[in-house]
Amino acid sequence: MFLLKKFKQFITNLFGLSDYSVELKPLSDEMRTFLSQNVSFYASLDDSEKQLFERRAGLFLQTTKIVGHDVEVTEQDELLVASAAIILVWRFPDWYYVNLHTVALVSGSFNEHSQFGQQDSGIQGMVGTGAMRGQMILSKPALHYGFSNDRDKKNVALHEFSHLLDVVDGGLDGFPERLSEHVHAVPWLDLVRKEIGKIHNKSSNIRDYGGTNPMEFFAVATEYFFERPSMLCRKHPEVYEALKDFYQQDVAAIKKEIRPRKKSPCPCGSGKRYKRCCMLVSNS
Repeated sequence: MFLLKKFKQFITNLFGLSDYSVELKPLSDEMRTFLSQNVSFYASLDDSEKQLFERRAGLFLQTTKIVGHDVEVTEQDELLVASAAIILVWRFPDWYYVNLHTVALVSGSFNEHSQFGQQDSGIQGMVGTGAMRGQMILSKPALHYGFSNDRDKKNVALHEFSHLLDVVDGGLDGFPERLSEHVHAVPWLDLVRKEIGKIHNKSSNIRDYGGTNPMEFFAVATEYFFERPSMLCRKHPEVYEALKDFYQQDVAAIKKEIRPRKKSPCPCGSGKRYKRCCMLVSNS
C-alpha cells in the first residue's frame, strides 16, 4: 500500500491537483438510473456514498481508456467497467490501478489466438502480459450479462479486475499482497489448496474453473463473494471470512440489511412479490 500512496503523491505533485480538485462531468439522471438498475452494489449505497462512487468511477475513466475493438463503446459500457474496478477496492480510497491503462471491449468470446467464433473460443476476458501489459480485454456481451445476472456467481469484469489486484505486487499467485494487511499468506494458501481439492472431488459449489490454480481460485471466489455473499458465507465460511478481510467488506451483512420484505414487489421488476420470485432463487 505504501507504493500506491507514493504513486498518488507523485501524481498530485506532478499536476498540482488532488482527486477532489479534478473537474468531472456529473452523471445524468439516466445514467444514475442505469447504475441503480444494473449494479446492485451501487444500488445498496446511500446518497452520499453514491456520489463518492460516481466520482471514483469518473476518476478511473479519466486515467483508463475504454476502447472498442469491433464494437461501439457506450457510456453504459464505460460505467460497468468502472463499477467493477471500484467495487473491489471500495474500502481502499487511495487505490489506483497503476497496472492498467486500457480496457478493450470485443464483440464476443475468443480463443488464445484472439479468434472469434471457433470451437475453442471460450475466453470472455483476460489481463494482458508481456507486450500487452497494462491492457485488459473483455467481451462486451459478457460484461453486461455479468451485471444483469448477479445470482450465477459469475462476473467477468470482477474476475479480471481481481487478477489486476493479484498481479500488482509483481506475481500472479492468488495472494494479493497489497490487500493482505489483515490476511496472512500461509493460512490463505493452505485454505486455497484445501478448497481446490474439494472442487476436484466435486464436493464444492465453487465453480470448477476455480480449481485450475490459486490465482483462478481467488478470481472465481471473488465473483462468488460479491454476487452471492450469503451463500458463500453459509457454504464456505472460511473463504468468506478471508475475502471479507482482503476486501474489508462484509457484503453478506450489507445484502441482508437491504433485502426486500417477503411481501414487497420483487426488485427484479417481474411484478410478483419477492417471496414468490427471487427469494426462491436466493434461498436455493
